[in-house]
Amino acid sequence: MKVNVTIAGASYSEVPSILIPLKNGGRARFCEVSDTTAKAADVAKGKKFYTSEGELVIGTADLSQGIDTRKTITMIQQEHQKLTLACNHPELSSQTDSEGNTVYATTYQDYLNIGLTADADYYAGKITINGTEQESSSSNPQIAYVSVPISDGMVVSATDATPIPAVPFTDVSLTMTGQGSQWLIGHLLVTTKQSPESPKIVGVGALESGNHKGLLFLLDEEKRYSGCKVEITTGTGISDTIELSYSKDIDLGVTMGGEISDALYSYLAESSEANAEVILTVKVVG
Repeated sequence: MKVNVTIAGASYSEVPSILIPLKNGGRARFCEVSDTTAKAADVAKGKKFYTSEGELVIGTADLSQGIDTRKTITMIQQEHQKLTLACNHPELSSQTDSEGNTVYATTYQDYLNIGLTADADYYAGKITINGTEQESSSSNPQIAYVSVPISDGMVVSATDATPIPAVPFTDVSLTMTGQGSQWLIGHLLVTTKQSPESPKIVGVGALESGNHKGLLFLLDEEKRYSGCKVEITTGTGISDTIELSYSKDIDLGVTMGGEISDALYSYLAESSEANAEVILTVKVVG
């Protein structure tokens, strides 16, 4: 508080404090504190302050109430893969920080289950905790799982995902039997014999969408095949050249598919519905 004072006969107005030389050197500041309004109960326990009477007092307030004491977990996503966190009930609360990362908070949970799933054409990286790589319990190279104890301030992330190398699709001869219409696949034919054994084709689906007819090779492999042009010839002499492209679907798995002629579609569809045997020769031509 600023006050008017008289020192050695001289008057001074609105003085908040004075500096007085010390006998052994240096200066001491003396402040006018009559405007202090705090009480001991207002000041944190163990902290010191001066009352309006100039008395040095130690605070008694317990300020721990209202302070967020929950353990926090920051999750930093990486490209071409997705991290997920889960634990026992109750679920973790979350918010987004200034950098767009998800920050979870918990009071009761002790363990955290972390999952990492790569995009279709990638192998998953390794889950990291505070920068340290964790060993996954999954044998699938596109998925990683770990279960770890929760520590306050832990940062969950992952090393980079890596592209699955593309391998060339190769010539193959197939003997197939029709199975009728199936959901998602259209008219299905199942492989009973093939040569050579790779690429491993377990079936073929003939699909129709409007004026477009398509064929899907269903593969029992995790390989990522390069797109290519193939010539497909049936045992009845129908021949069609089509562009095949790779895809990986949650329901169908790995497929190679492309658009086919009306003639080939009709033959495959009729053979499927009749449960007939079909021979297909697939030759890569480009």
